[in-house]
Amino acid sequence: MNSIIDRLKKCHISLTPQRLAILKVILAHHDHPSAEVLYEEVRQTLPTISFNTVYKTLETFCQKGLIFKINPLHEVARYDGNLHPHSHFICTRCFRVEDVDYQWPEDLPLPESLNSSFKVDRISIQFLGLCSACQQELDSIKPGKRWRVTKTS
Repeated sequence: MNSIIDRLKKCHISLTPQRLAILKVILAHHDHPSAEVLYEEVRQTLPTISFNTVYKTLETFCQKGLIFKINPLHEVARYDGNLHPHSHFICTRCFRVEDVDYQWPEDLPLPESLNSSFKVDRISIQFLGLCSACQQELDSIKPGKRWRVTKTS
């Protein structure tokens, strides 16, 4: 709990029971939960907390650099408490998000247009494709039946 308090203090975020509980839950997850999932879990310890409080707290944490927000393929936002440099794999079928131990190589320069016009704070790399569970599910479907749309009258 002290490390959670230290992280909040370092980011100049006031300590409240709600913020402590929300950050504790995020840091315990490694599956990039949505605000709804976090809300349901935090409610187990703080039954009177509102969804709005959870959502606004998550946005504050993102703005202060305490967590990252991932928006996989126009799906609901997901949150990541892992601040160490890494990338993400996003399944284009089930929207599962996994951490990938990969970062932009330091010796690979940024595009010149960025260097002259922008200050890059962070590089986010996302790999898109099918997770193993979705691959297996699609492989088990007979060829020709995978994408068949049935017409209803």
